Amino acid sequence: MVPKSKKRKTSFKQLGLAGKLTGMVILIAVIVYIPSIVFGAFSNLKNKNAELSDYKKGVEMRVQYAFEPAIWNYDIETLRKLITLELQNNNLESIRVSTEDRSLIWLSTKKDRIVDETITPEGKYIEKKTIPVYRMDEQERVIAFASIWYDHSFTRSQFLKDLLNDLLIVGIILTTITVTMTILSYVRLVRPLEVIRSSMIEAGKSAMDLAKKKIGKARFRRAFPEIKSMAADLEYMFKDIDDANQKIRENEAQFRAFFNQAGVGVAQSAVNSGRIEIVNQRYCDITGYSVEELMNMSFSDITHQVDIPKQIMLTEQIMRGEIDEFILEKRYIHKEGRHVWVQVTVSRLWEQGEPPTHLIAVTQDITARKIAEEKLNQLKNELEDKVAERTQDLESANCELEAAIDDLRTAQTQLINTEKMAVLGQLVAGIAHEINTPLGIINSAGGTIDRILQNELDSVIDFCCKVPREAYEIYSNLVQQSNNNDGIHDNTHKRMLRKMYYKTAEENGLKVDDEIIEKLVDLGYERESDDFVELVGKMDNIEAVKSAYSVAVLHKSVGMIRSSAEKASKVILALKTYSHKDNSNAPVQYDVVKDLEMVMTLYYNQMKYGIEIIREYEEVPPVICFPDKLHQIWVNIINNALQAMNYKGTLRIGISNDHDKVKISISNNGPSIPASILNRIFEPFFTTKKLGEGTGLGLDIVKRIVEEIDGKINVETKPD
Repeated sequence: MVPKSKKRKTSFKQLGLAGKLTGMVILIAVIVYIPSIVFGAFSNLKNKNAELSDYKKGVEMRVQYAFEPAIWNYDIETLRKLITLELQNNNLESIRVSTEDRSLIWLSTKKDRIVDETITPEGKYIEKKTIPVYRMDEQERVIAFASIWYDHSFTRSQFLKDLLNDLLIVGIILTTITVTMTILSYVRLVRPLEVIRSSMIEAGKSAMDLAKKKIGKARFRRAFPEIKSMAADLEYMFKDIDDANQKIRENEAQFRAFFNQAGVGVAQSAVNSGRIEIVNQRYCDITGYSVEELMNMSFSDITHQVDIPKQIMLTEQIMRGEIDEFILEKRYIHKEGRHVWVQVTVSRLWEQGEPPTHLIAVTQDITARKIAEEKLNQLKNELEDKVAERTQDLESANCELEAAIDDLRTAQTQLINTEKMAVLGQLVAGIAHEINTPLGIINSAGGTIDRILQNELDSVIDFCCKVPREAYEIYSNLVQQSNNNDGIHDNTHKRMLRKMYYKTAEENGLKVDDEIIEKLVDLGYERESDDFVELVGKMDNIEAVKSAYSVAVLHKSVGMIRSSAEKASKVILALKTYSHKDNSNAPVQYDVVKDLEMVMTLYYNQMKYGIEIIREYEEVPPVICFPDKLHQIWVNIINNALQAMNYKGTLRIGISNDHDKVKISISNNGPSIPASILNRIFEPFFTTKKLGEGTGLGLDIVKRIVEEIDGKINVETKPD
């Protein structure tokens, strides 16, 4: 049984809650109804004033036009009747008609009677107004003056009466609502809530059985549906809490088993004291101490002195909230005195904004790795010394090649974490071939030049200085002919010339070395038999042929070096343009045709044998874009087109004007895209390629870049 005093206290609290709800209702009613009353009173007052103003205008108009005939004819009886009619209105107190020299008539209302007046009416709400009365046929002639006294007290009393009626109605409504809400809130809200509250208190004391019992016996028949639902939810919640508590106990046991059997050392320490509070067996194995011994120690007690300052600095950063965790490689001092290398991951066990409490440290023994790293560093240093010895002699010879490779490596480094790297990886073999082939030609031509300069230059100079004029002219003509014609490239024609020269020499009994005939053919010498006989018949002319051939080979080698350098430079320029990272945040005007041709240069090695390129270019203005992102659009689309055709087929590129935009179309004659996946090709990570051949990000990146520069992209496909 509950004591009587306690019951009264509980009832008082319940009524107090109901009173609060009632107060809220009254407050809401006051907030809603009082402004309505004020607004209504203001509107009523405004209407009353408007009606009174209209009435005054009507009185003054009637005085002007109705009184004029009687005044002009001094018809006092008619004036009396007219004034008596006007004084029937409660807003009119008195009317006096007079001329400049005397009073004609003055009537007032006294206790609902019309009497002659001789005293000027006075009062707080009396208003006097005097108006002239003009002759009708002479509008500028004043024949009399009418003084009118208005009484505003009647209008004021009517306004106050209406306001009082409104206040009484609102008071009755507020009282009715308050009483009704007090009764309803107590029966349907307060009493059920008190049952729920007492159940929650018991649940908070961990008396779950008693809490469920109270909820089960409570009656909510008259409670609001929401309260009934709350009670039902609370009963389910108590059951869920029981289940959760059981789950927590099971998880705690499972966690303890994992903690003790973990393959890494785990320790917990207090922030304030730094003392170790909890450790697992693996941590004991790493340090060599028992659990009991570690309970009386801190991390600093078992850490090498050199590593302590860094650990303290990082720990202070965690406590200040600058970092959430840190990873540190340091040395523990084993109980046996030896050093143990460990990797420690330390994190906090409190949320941001809460005072620091504990730190958790996960420790892994990395001693074996450290020993291996030390050996690896030693071997690495030895290898670097040997490599340095070997590369020192090659530095000058490979200077230009290293510059090109450095440019390529720099471009690759800039692209390593982007989708560009994936495409560049597919191009690198072709790009390397396009660079190595010119470099090989340059190297070969350089060797030829070096050989001629070392072995034949002196003889050429000596020939030019000592040879007769006729032989020198032959030398000059051969050199000029070789430079102009660049030799004879048709092998069939060369064979024909060789046969002709051999036959001519044999017919004329001349012994001509094969070397001379080969050099003449390579020089592009093509003359009649008589000229040939005259040429090879003199020894000075033979020297002229040899010298001319050496100079022609020098010229050809220089031309090969220049052509190969231009080809390699074009590839490197395209690669640098593609890999360049534009750090500006604003778009710029850019030549889309030039950009497309740059990308085609990158794919030249993949396309030069099996791909036919059809260019359909119109003259278009520059586009507003981010150049480095524009490269990525063409690379991804062209790369997909080449892969779809398996690098054999026709690639058609069209550039045209489309109103105020530039339209670029890239198509191929490879297999069509299945209709089932057509609407998915722009999804990130969606790809139809084999594992490892594509990331599925190419077209997604293309779509994002196009939308970023206010463009549009769509795809069309035809059935196979």
